Amino acid sequence: MPLTYRLTLLTTLLLLSSLTYAQQRRRADDTSHYRTAPVPAHLMPIERAAGSSALGSVYFYGGKKLSSPYSLEIPFYELSDPTVTHHFQTFRTMTTLGRLVGLAPLVYVLLPKNRNNGTYWTIFGSSVVASLTFSIIGNSQVNKAVTRYNQMLLQPRVGLSVAPVPLTGQGAVGAGMAWSF
Repeated sequence: MPLTYRLTLLTTLLLLSSLTYAQQRRRADDTSHYRTAPVPAHLMPIERAAGSSALGSVYFYGGKKLSSPYSLEIPFYELSDPTVTHHFQTFRTMTTLGRLVGLAPLVYVLLPKNRNNGTYWTIFGSSVVASLTFSIIGNSQVNKAVTRYNQMLLQPRVGLSVAPVPLTGQGAVGAGMAWSF
């Protein structure tokens, strides 16, 4: 089997296996909306800039522009939601796969055998398409993580407090609910 077909087959298998894995993980996390720990109060919503595309988005956290989606890792992990963490990990995996596939033409050039110009351009084109595909899938995963993160921040926060009353010395119980976004 020629090298071109092997690389195309390998790229296709990697893409299909990663998508299958992502679907299996999504089914396992269906009950993640039952949260036992409260959402940390210091977390702020993440905004996606207008004009962002599937090839890349610009995010703002606390009114400040983030340099890359990797900057979202800290708020995502502080939220400690399995779905958000899964989407972000899938984004990281897809980005890594896209970078590795982009090295295929370099590997072909460095191999001493089979110096065929047509094969090189086939490998180059396939690696560009695969790299773009991985990038689009990864960016859609980080967008899903941002959407889920913002949904989790919208959940009401319920609390109880006990404070001493100065005149009687007894405690007064108070209940509160807060929605913030």
